[in-house]
Amino acid sequence: MPAIHVRRHARAAALLGLLGVALLMQPAQAAGKFDGAWSVTATCQTGPDGAYSYTFHFPATVVDGVLHGERGDKGRGGWFTLDGKIEPDGSSTLIGQGLTSAPGYSVGHLDPRTPYEYSVSAHFDAASGTGSRTTTRQCDFVFVKQ
Repeated sequence: MPAIHVRRHARAAALLGLLGVALLMQPAQAAGKFDGAWSVTATCQTGPDGAYSYTFHFPATVVDGVLHGERGDKGRGGWFTLDGKIEPDGSSTLIGQGLTSAPGYSVGHLDPRTPYEYSVSAHFDAASGTGSRTTTRQCDFVFVKQ
């Protein structure tokens, strides 16, 4: 191979190496101010028909401003998920979905594993948040960033 081609290949390899180092030195894309691990506490008051009050705790994560939390085993009574986007100003409408557990705890005393869904109006700051269920019964949510 002529010397000129060897020098061109060497220069190309050197440039690629420098490019690789430059890319590695770039700061990682900054996480959003809400991104990270959160703990969630949901407390529901006695229902209008006498359904028992309850409190449960579960973990949640926020990635790119989108919250996902889950409690219990999917497909089993008592399973619950909470999902939604947190806007840059901290406001959020989250969707809670799940399957009922014992009839005494659900409004209408529904059979176990009956699907349900409701909205939660919430507001977050960088370290905490609060929210309230918007229908049927009073449920309050507390979010704490870990």
